[in-house]
Amino acid sequence: MTTPLAAPGRRGRRLVRAAGLVLSLACATACAAPGARRGGALDAEFARILPRSPVDASAAPGGAGAWRDGRRRLAALRHEVEGAGPRTLRVRLALLEPYTRRLLEARGAIAIAPPATRGHARTAGAASLAPEGALRMILLGPGGTTALDLWARGDRFRFAVPALDLLKRGDASTPRASLRGLPVDFLRWWMLRPAAGTLLWYERSRGTDTFVLRDGDAVIDLRINDRGLLGARRTTWSTADGARRRLLDEEVVIAEGLGCGNVRYAQASTGLLVTVICEAEERDRAPDPRAFVDPDALQAGGDS
Repeated sequence: MTTPLAAPGRRGRRLVRAAGLVLSLACATACAAPGARRGGALDAEFARILPRSPVDASAAPGGAGAWRDGRRRLAALRHEVEGAGPRTLRVRLALLEPYTRRLLEARGAIAIAPPATRGHARTAGAASLAPEGALRMILLGPGGTTALDLWARGDRFRFAVPALDLLKRGDASTPRASLRGLPVDFLRWWMLRPAAGTLLWYERSRGTDTFVLRDGDAVIDLRINDRGLLGARRTTWSTADGARRRLLDEEVVIAEGLGCGNVRYAQASTGLLVTVICEAEERDRAPDPRAFVDPDALQAGGDS
C-alpha cells in the first residue's frame, strides 16, 4: 500500500515516538495493571451520550417481538458495513501519552478489505482481495520511511515498527493474554466487521439501539442512536483451559458513524487515548491486493 503522506522534520520525530509508544504499550507488561482494570477515559462519556435504560442484562430479552426487531436492526447494520466495500482511508492520528500526557501526532493510511459475505457481491475490481477480510495500516516517518505497519488477514496479524527493529506476529492460536495492551483484535473487529458476533441481548431505549454481542473471548456492548452516533465497549476475558476466567481489558470507541469520520478510542489497561480523524476516503478504486499480502512473504519474494 502506498501513501503520499510524509512526515519530515519535527513531525516525523513525533511520529516515530508515537510508534515506539504504541509498541511499548503492547509489549511491556509493566504498562498494564497486574489485575483486572475496568472503565477508561471514554467510559463515562459512552454511557452519557449513548444511554442504556437500567435493565438487568442477564434477564431474558424483552419478548419475541423485541428479539425479532433486534435481529432485523442488526442485520441492517451488518448490511451497511458490508456495503462499504474495499476502500482506503487517509487519516490523521493524535495519541495522548498516558504517563507524561504529551500529545503525539501522526498521519497515515488504512486499506480495508471487508470479509466476503454470502449474498453480497464484491465491488468491481475487488474479486482478488482476501475473502477472509484484511486490514493494512501504515504510518510514515521522516523521509517517507515506514514508522508503523499493521497487517491483519483473517486471524493472522503482523505489527511492526521497523525504525526500532521491533516485530510481533500472531494468529488464532496466540494467547489473548499475550496481546494485552495491543489493540489488534479490536481494530480487526472495528474496521472489518463492527457488527459481528452472536447476539445475546437487544433493547431500544431513548432513541438508542443497544446490542450485546459475543465475539470469541470478548463481549461487546454496541450502541447506535437515531443520529448515527455509534459506540462500543469491548470487554475481553481470558479463557485458558483449566484457568479461572479473568478480565484482560476493556476498550471503548466512540465514532461519528460508520465510514469516514472522527473516532476516539480508549484502552483501560494502559490509559491509552487516541483520536483518529479521517481526512479522505477512496471507494471508487479498490486497494492494491498486494497491500493485503503478508509483508514478510513479499520481502521473501512470495505472493501469499
